[in-house]
Amino acid sequence: MQLPLKTLLSILFCIILFSKNAGAQKIYLDSLNHLLEQNGTTKETRVIILCKMARANFEKNLSLSFKQADEALKIGSELKDGKSKAMAFATLVHLYVWKKDLKNAYQSLDSAQYYAQKTKDRVALGFVWFRSGWLDLINDENDKATTKLLKALDYFKGQNAVDYESTIYHYLASFYGYGNNPSKQQKYARLCYLTAIKSKQVDLLNNAYFTIGQTYFDRFKLDTLKRSLLDSALLTYKKSLQLSKKQEGRMLIYSNTAAAALNTANAYFQYFPASYRDSAEKYVAIAMGIAEKTNLMEVLLNCYGLRSEYALRDGNYDAAEKLLLTGLGKIEGGVVKMPLTQARIYQGLANIAEKKGDKAAALNYLKAYLAHYKKAFDEEKINNTIRIEAQYQSEKKEQEIAYLQQQTRYTKKLNVFYIISGLTGIAALLFLLISYNYKLKASIRKQELIDQEKGAAELRAQLKEAETMQLQTEQILLKERQERLEKEVLAGNLQIEEKNELLEIISGKVNTESHLSLDAQIKRIVNQQKKMDKEFEEHKTDFFDTNPAFFERLQQKANYTLTRLDLKYCSYMLLGLSNKEVSIRLGIEPKSVRMSRYRLKQKLGLGKEDDLNLFLQQLG
Repeated sequence: MQLPLKTLLSILFCIILFSKNAGAQKIYLDSLNHLLEQNGTTKETRVIILCKMARANFEKNLSLSFKQADEALKIGSELKDGKSKAMAFATLVHLYVWKKDLKNAYQSLDSAQYYAQKTKDRVALGFVWFRSGWLDLINDENDKATTKLLKALDYFKGQNAVDYESTIYHYLASFYGYGNNPSKQQKYARLCYLTAIKSKQVDLLNNAYFTIGQTYFDRFKLDTLKRSLLDSALLTYKKSLQLSKKQEGRMLIYSNTAAAALNTANAYFQYFPASYRDSAEKYVAIAMGIAEKTNLMEVLLNCYGLRSEYALRDGNYDAAEKLLLTGLGKIEGGVVKMPLTQARIYQGLANIAEKKGDKAAALNYLKAYLAHYKKAFDEEKINNTIRIEAQYQSEKKEQEIAYLQQQTRYTKKLNVFYIISGLTGIAALLFLLISYNYKLKASIRKQELIDQEKGAAELRAQLKEAETMQLQTEQILLKERQERLEKEVLAGNLQIEEKNELLEIISGKVNTESHLSLDAQIKRIVNQQKKMDKEFEEHKTDFFDTNPAFFERLQQKANYTLTRLDLKYCSYMLLGLSNKEVSIRLGIEPKSVRMSRYRLKQKLGLGKEDDLNLFLQQLG
């Protein structure tokens, strides 16, 4: 936590004295305890020291961290300024997230934001915004998180809060990691390192080394041929590990050190030959040693998982199974529950048992996997519900706070008005007139707003009515089009029937005594029929001429490449005529009709499997 400059001097002096020859983290905590016991330590300073101690203990003793944060909150409640309570509640946000209790984390954040409104201390305000953005980052709401973290940096600017700034730069770099934006990731990693140097804090420098190493590693994973990036990542990770070992007495947070060791081991496992196994085992051992001391169960399980992978490479299934079971045993009864990680371990055990041919064990492991996966899924649903509810409540409270602030400003104006009005009768009369004028304008404005809302409602009703009329008109037009098509189909059917009747009675119409030959008589009858067909075609053409919109849409689909003959083909197809019927109508071979259909599909951009008739019906 960042202390004010005046209250920091004695604390820094004491901490420096104790840290020079520090042999363990206990010395740092003893120095803070010594400050708490001094009679001259103010309540505000006590709150900040307790928050620092809660931050220092959370990896090894989470319950103690909660007690220290609660004590800080209790002392802060005795102070009028909201700074101390805002800092204490913001500290609880971090502890509850570490405990995976999102509900209380959001409640603590709401309280921190509430008390932040009651202070002008920029460090406290920045710290609350920092924790709010960090909580969004935990919940994968990266855009909101980035906005809040940048706002926190604005509050810290010029406040000698480089420790907070360095941590925020670390989170911004992690947001742009994994190949999202390598240039921004490098930018914030560099700022993380520069501010860590200014702070002269070992934890922050160690964190900066880890952040820079991660930028190299992420860029290498984008292009694994660039081995120099992998070498740089490993070199930076090892700097972090060397610093942690050299400055062990000053280190408070070991999670990044454990992550650096685990990342190094993973790199040797994935990207180096089997001959580098000793190096991987070395860094796995370092990560496991840190994880066991600090309750970093996620890291511990990953270490056992990596060792199990090596055993699988050796074909030693029993050893691989034993390692995973040992890892599961290590996390039993832990404060932090990890059902999803446990589910993955059980899934690995099921795969090992299956490879061994032990179907019964594989089934049992699979059941355990499903049970833990269900727990993780249920937990995720609950967390999502809590998050959504918390966000809703937070937005609601923000609106209430904004309203209260507006009311407060208005009340202050009225108080000033009443004070001035009491000084002199003339001034009172003048201000009464001003107040009346102000209220009158407000009333007029309110009435204008009501009239505007009323007009908007009437306009919406008119638009809705217009939309209804338009819909009805479209339905009428569709109905008319359908009736027109039905009439056309009926006319076609009548024509077919007339032809059939003609064929039946043609023999009866031939006159053997006529001066014309038999062939001539039949040709005359056929010509008469063709004339009737022509008239029928003209009738149908008239029909399609009355529907130019269809042909316009058709031309648009074909980029205006259709000829008049193409349009005539489309007209017959829309009427439902077969290829043979179209060939008879046009006096061409059916093969030509099929080729024309193929050409039309190409012009209209249809595939081989698309139905041309269906396309024309939908377009019509």
